[in-house]
This record gives sequence, C-alpha cells and structure tokens, in this order.
Amino acid sequence: MSIARRAYKTIPTMPNTINFFMWGYQTHFRAQLEYRAKSIFQLLGAETEPRVLLVGMRRPGLSQGHPVCVEPEDGVWPLAIFGDLPTRVEQAIPSHPAQLILYGDERTNREKPERIRQATITDEVKRALDRADQMTGWQSFCSTAHPVDDYDVVCVLQLPVRLFRQFPPVSVTYNREVYETSLTLACIQVLLQEARRGLGLPEPGRMIGDDGLRSPEEITRRAASNFMRSSFIAEKFCTVDLFEAVNRLSQQRYEGDIGIGRLVLAAADDPNVNYVLRLAYPVRITEPRWARKLLQMATGPSALVAEYDTISGLGTVSDVSASPFSVEFLDHHQWDLCRGEQVLMRCRFGEVLLPQETIGKERFIDNMRRVFPGINEPAIARFRIVLDLLAQLRHGSSLVIGSDAEDEAERLVRQGTKIVRTPLTKELLERATAIDGTILADPAGICHAVGVILDGPASEESTPSRGARYNSAVRYVASGDVPRMAFVISEDRTLDVIPLLRSRVSRSRIEEAVAEIASATLDTFHNARSFLDEHRFYLDAEQCQIVNEALDRIVNEPVEVGRIIIQTPRFEPHPAFDETYLSADDGVSR
Repeated sequence: MSIARRAYKTIPTMPNTINFFMWGYQTHFRAQLEYRAKSIFQLLGAETEPRVLLVGMRRPGLSQGHPVCVEPEDGVWPLAIFGDLPTRVEQAIPSHPAQLILYGDERTNREKPERIRQATITDEVKRALDRADQMTGWQSFCSTAHPVDDYDVVCVLQLPVRLFRQFPPVSVTYNREVYETSLTLACIQVLLQEARRGLGLPEPGRMIGDDGLRSPEEITRRAASNFMRSSFIAEKFCTVDLFEAVNRLSQQRYEGDIGIGRLVLAAADDPNVNYVLRLAYPVRITEPRWARKLLQMATGPSALVAEYDTISGLGTVSDVSASPFSVEFLDHHQWDLCRGEQVLMRCRFGEVLLPQETIGKERFIDNMRRVFPGINEPAIARFRIVLDLLAQLRHGSSLVIGSDAEDEAERLVRQGTKIVRTPLTKELLERATAIDGTILADPAGICHAVGVILDGPASEESTPSRGARYNSAVRYVASGDVPRMAFVISEDRTLDVIPLLRSRVSRSRIEEAVAEIASATLDTFHNARSFLDEHRFYLDAEQCQIVNEALDRIVNEPVEVGRIIIQTPRFEPHPAFDETYLSADDGVSR
C-alpha cells in the first residue's frame, strides 16, 4: 500500500475495540513498521512478504491489563504461544549472563536490572516464536523490548525461510568466534533498531507518514555500511565507512576512462598475498582520486590489495579462503561485493540490491510457457542458459525469440545479417553481440539472423527513460501477431525480459479475500483490504463491484473520535487481465 496516494479521514463515535490493549496507536505503529519492511525488501529487489508482530508484557507492579498482549490480536500468532511468558522471564532473569558484570559507574549499575529484564523478555519471546517457526517455514527476528505505557514491547519481524536459502549468509570470524552476516541480516538489524527507537517516541504510531523513523532508503544504505564494516578484517577497528568510500571511488574517472577492476580485502602482511608491486606508503581509499589512479592498474589477474580502508599494493591472493572478500568495479558507479565467486551485494548508482537473479527460475519457466504454449523443457533450459550468458556480458545486447523468426529474418534481410540456421551457443552469443543490432532466434533455440535493426510502431510500453535498445525491443515484440519475447541488456547493465508477465495468483485466494471483505466489519477488514489492494489486477468486473460495495459500507460505519480510516481507491477491472493470470493451486506463482 502506498501511503503517499491515500487520503485519511476521522469519523466520530464508538468505543475502542482493542482487546489486548497496550497503547492507543499500537495497530497503526505495527502497520507502519510492516509497510516499511515491505518497502525495504522491494528496494533490495527481493520478492517477499514480511510480517510484523508486537508482543507486550505487563510491567512489574501493575495489575491492570492483560499479562501479555499481541498485536494484531486476530492474526496468525495465538496468544497461547506466549501464555507462560511472565513466568519464564522471571525464572530466567537471575541466571542471565549480564548478572555477573559489574560496571564502574553508579548509573550503569543502577540501569542494569532494567536492561537485563528487557533483554530477557526479548530472549523468551524469540524462544517461543522459534518453536512455532519450525512448523511454519518462517524465521522471527526480535527487537530489544522497550517500555510503552504499561508494557515492555518487543517488535517482531518475520520472513520466510526460503529468503535465506535464496540469499544465504556468509560466516566471518571475530575474536575467534564465528558468526553469520549478510545484507539481508544487516537490514533486519537496522530496521529493528529503528523500531525500538520508534517505541521510545511520544505516542508511537500516532503520525502516519511522519513517524520520526529513517526512510527505507536510509535504512538500506546504513545496513550496507554495517554489512561491509562487519565483514572484513574484523580485528581492525575502523571509523571509515567503506561502503561510501567504495561508492565514491566507483564514480571517479581516470583521464576520461571509467573504473573497471578489482579490490581484494586482505591484511597487508597476509602471507597469501603475492605482490606485483607494494606501495612504500599505503594510500587511503578515502582519497578517491589517488585510489582511482591505482585502480587503473587492477585489471586481469592482479587486484588492488586493501587492508579494509588502506591500499597496500597490487597483487594476487593465492589462498582465497584467507581473503575471500573483494569489490568488483564493473562500470561507472556500478560495483559488486563478492566472497570468492559468490556475489553478496550489488550497488548500482548508489542503490543497494541483493544479488538475485533477474527473474527466478520458476517465474522464468512460467513466463516462457505462457508466451510460447507448447515449448518443451529442453528449449526452456537452453534459454535460461542464454539469459545467464547475456547477463555476464559487459556491454549492451539483445536477443529476440519469435515463432516467426525464420520469416522475419527474410523480411528484415536489409536491416540485418541473415545466417544459416545455427543453434544458439556461448561462442555465437559472444561474437554476435560484438556488433550492433539484435540476435533473432526461434523458440527451439535456433538463430536465424544477427545484427538486426528492429522495427515496429510506437507502443504504450515504451518509455523515454530507457534507451533505444529497450524501446526497440518493446515495439517489435508488441507489433507481432505471433508469440515473441526479448532479452535486453541495456548499457547500464539492466537486464529485461519482454514481456515479463505478472505472476499467477491462486484463484481460490482471490475468491477467499473477496468473500472475506464482503462480510467484514471495520474491525476485521484490514487484512483482506490490504491483500486485495496489492492484487487488484487479478479481480474481474463482478469481484470489483463486490469489493467496492463492501468498502463503501465499511468506511461509513460509525467509529470513535481520532480513529484513522484508509480511503482505498475504487476497484476497476484491468484491461490486460484474463484467466491465464489465475492458478488453481493454493499459492502464488513466482
């Protein structure tokens, strides 16, 4: 849901209906935090639906209110999960490790019991959720508890386990202890820190759109900085923001040339480093012009060797396990953070991204089958390899797959080079993309022409913000009377699949949500409204009418003074929607 495009209103009457009441704006705070989590993972390029839960335990010495509260109270987390939370907290406090620590100042010692209590509440909430997570395929992350009115409140962020299989963490050693880190985990940590800070603000959740927390963009950049700082040469204390330093270096040019090369992070005296040349006086990476001049030499097998923020020379690392982290400078203001061959994080023009595939395997297969009905499995696998090969190229290129490729090669013979039928191979792609124009192939993976200049009338999908290669492919694919698809690598290394059809969504899930909102009240319609708002493309005309009538009824119910009602734009059937976008299973096709 986009806060920016919503209007809000307040309507009088009716008492507060929150049963597990902690403070008046707990529902709003949780919804804002969940929205911020969704925005963060959208910025990172991850297809996931994070969930947020609030768990509150009544503070000592108070008898009013429930001993434990959860928000949302009608969500997937039953209160029974936390039924014995107060007992477990009281039992765990005496044996908490921090009890053995004595501080040198009176204030810190005075605050110690409260900090231990809050840490223990957090630990016990996490322990209770871990047991439930094992059966649901989700993983829970908790902020440290913070007092809000009469409760110590823990913010819980839940993410599907498959996200951590898709973007696995890496192990690093600090003080002889091994721990895991990743961009995903760093983002979770920063978000939960923000959540706890938000709980400490006056009336958390009261202000929508101005809640005093950092924006999703700020959170991802801070997380990227933390990730890079914690992942390398951990024993060396550094105050330099390596993320920002590398970003500035990637923007520098040397005599007009963009910076392409590699920087390996290793201790200057690491015995596994074989220097081609070693600097007598190391250069700080925070001196971007000087560092950029050195980067000009870091091509081929040799790389700049940097002890976190200090460049010590140019060389190679013989044992990758000794220094697995590196920065690959790919183009102007574009770089990857790697460990060996594994890409851990991408940065494109200052934007932080997870190293995900342009299109997931399942969605790629589904897209191919829907565009080319009857295409066989070997052909789909071949085009998957082709897409990966194109993505590895360091220059713009495009390939069009068309059921009419053979005829089109003949029609466009004066706008390209027709060739004898040849299967697509790595060598053919490398040679054919060295010249301007598009490669033309059929759904069986047979190439019919190279260097083709595409034609086609203007299309609504064209955009002036993208280059000629992309817009030409859009026009050509849209103009065909037979199935066509294009793979386009733009000069800025953006990879597009045209058309990339929307994911298919479970028919039963849409029907359930429509039925749910049709019978919902002002207190129970939120989940269905949110789901339908995000999936409005998949509703037909009859379902749109049912939802609109339900929303009209619900928003006109009387509510108490001060309550916020989200005004949802009217639902209308999308002209591009048809039955092929619905699946018969119980989940969402990716």
